[in-house]
Amino acid sequence: MTEKRSGRRAAIVVGAAAVLAAGGITTAALLSGGDPAAADGAKTKPGATSAIEKTTLVQQEKVDGKLGFGGTYDVTAGGSGGGIYTSLPKEGQVVRQGQQLYSVNDRTVPLWRGGVPLWRKLSSGVDKGSDVKIVEQNLRDLGFFKQTPDEKFNDATAAAIKKWQKALGVEQTGAIDVGDVVIMPSDIRMTKVEGTLGGPAQGKLGTASTTDRVVTVKMPVTKQSVAKNGAKVEVALPGGKRAPGRITSVGTVATKAEDDKGFGGSPPTVDVEVVLDDPGSAGALDGAPVSVYFTSESKENVLAVPLNALLRLAEGGYGVELVQPDGSTKLVGVELGLFGNGKVEVTGADIREGARIKVAA
Repeated sequence: MTEKRSGRRAAIVVGAAAVLAAGGITTAALLSGGDPAAADGAKTKPGATSAIEKTTLVQQEKVDGKLGFGGTYDVTAGGSGGGIYTSLPKEGQVVRQGQQLYSVNDRTVPLWRGGVPLWRKLSSGVDKGSDVKIVEQNLRDLGFFKQTPDEKFNDATAAAIKKWQKALGVEQTGAIDVGDVVIMPSDIRMTKVEGTLGGPAQGKLGTASTTDRVVTVKMPVTKQSVAKNGAKVEVALPGGKRAPGRITSVGTVATKAEDDKGFGGSPPTVDVEVVLDDPGSAGALDGAPVSVYFTSESKENVLAVPLNALLRLAEGGYGVELVQPDGSTKLVGVELGLFGNGKVEVTGADIREGARIKVAA
């Protein structure tokens, strides 16, 4: 299809406000068809062009969520009594592996990582067990143990404990007791401190979360299909910055909002959890509203043009204006594919990568 210079072009410029809607596109404003010079003068700058590019298009669904910290743990002092707290963590404080969580009788009690707490004193001669492997793994992580962690307490284990005790500034016994460390599944962020400075160092110290930055989304069941466990997402943080993340949990039970118990109203939702790839990208924000962009469809290596390059043809369908080597233009029909990233996939006999097309301002 070519432009007829002697007649009126039967095309309408599709504005940049075009959006995907029910398998087609709608526009906030369209210029009426007619004289091409009048249409171009109203919506384009002289020479405004763009290249047809080969790219990956991503179509996204936006759903609002809330930013917070993941997980809830009870933190318990490991001692059997007889000591008092001489320092305590603060609410909101992040404690990482090897760092002091609290102190008892002025002795540092650090945080270690593991799946189960210590349940016995470990020293030379004890039976092998999973607790020995946890101790060796932490000592290795902290640079005091060079061998492969296993369940057998040997001379190398005792020597590594002594090195750790020396660095900690405590008596070098080569043994480790239940109250010497607190073992948690991960680094933690204290959310509530219940222990009392000067009080007995036993029982529940408080509660904690992980240091993972987690976004909780109430996903409408009508959009649930776009939430796949492990899939990548983008999170729009307060201030406009976007941070990458991944879906870690998709609920299976739909719930209705408290004010929508009857018919109509908002659709039921399922809980979806998203973890940010870089926890530090969200700073100290907690409870902040965010938007999560879920990928509903993507296509690689497609030819695409900006939305404001499309022309709606009077006879139906869409076209673009190809810029010829001599500066003239040629109106060609195109078939539309996936919309995303402000662009649309196009195919057609005259469509090729790198070709220049006219675009609206």
